[in-house]
Amino acid sequence: MSNSHTNNPSKPNLLSLFHKYRTKIALSLFLVLTPLLLIVIAYVSPYLQSTRVTFDFEVTEDSVYVRNFKSLDDLEDITLYVDWLKLTKPIENEDGSLSNGSMEFRITYEIENNKDINDIKVTPVIQPLFSINRDIAQPRVILPFGLTTSNTVFTLTHNVLYPYRPMFLVSITDPILYLKVTYNEVLSDRVDPLVVTEYISIPLNDLNPDRVN
Repeated sequence: MSNSHTNNPSKPNLLSLFHKYRTKIALSLFLVLTPLLLIVIAYVSPYLQSTRVTFDFEVTEDSVYVRNFKSLDDLEDITLYVDWLKLTKPIENEDGSLSNGSMEFRITYEIENNKDINDIKVTPVIQPLFSINRDIAQPRVILPFGLTTSNTVFTLTHNVLYPYRPMFLVSITDPILYLKVTYNEVLSDRVDPLVVTEYISIPLNDLNPDRVN
């Protein structure tokens, strides 16, 4: 009597399933990942653009943009004092545009480490994240802490209402104040003073205005 033998098919493994359905899998991944990638690009691109700032009063194709900024605490040779004096909220006109908004800051300094420093000049810029809406004031030589004159106060026009919602699921409560600070440092081994330039960013959600109009 002959023995009969029946071959049982082996269970399909993961590799064979992937090979069999590779087209459907690739199509599914494409349909899922492509929209996610487009969403990431749509949010990341305007964010990165908004974190680079130019301190040129008139923007041209030759304007230089700065992306790397220090905080106030990172400064070593000087201490800057920034007081938010006044916030004037813009009004909405009949055509939907905004006008008459402004922010006012007092900026003074103290010199540290007995450095021989002079002509400390500040150029302020206000720019919110996710936006290239930029407002700038003319550069000015500031005065030491404790002296309050027109040279210590900067007024910047800023016609944006907060919270500002530039994109879906993005809400900006305050803009960022950027400062370009230049000064001359006199060194014993140099005939001409060393010109130092510092770039500083100050999130305004860390400050509160003394007055709100």
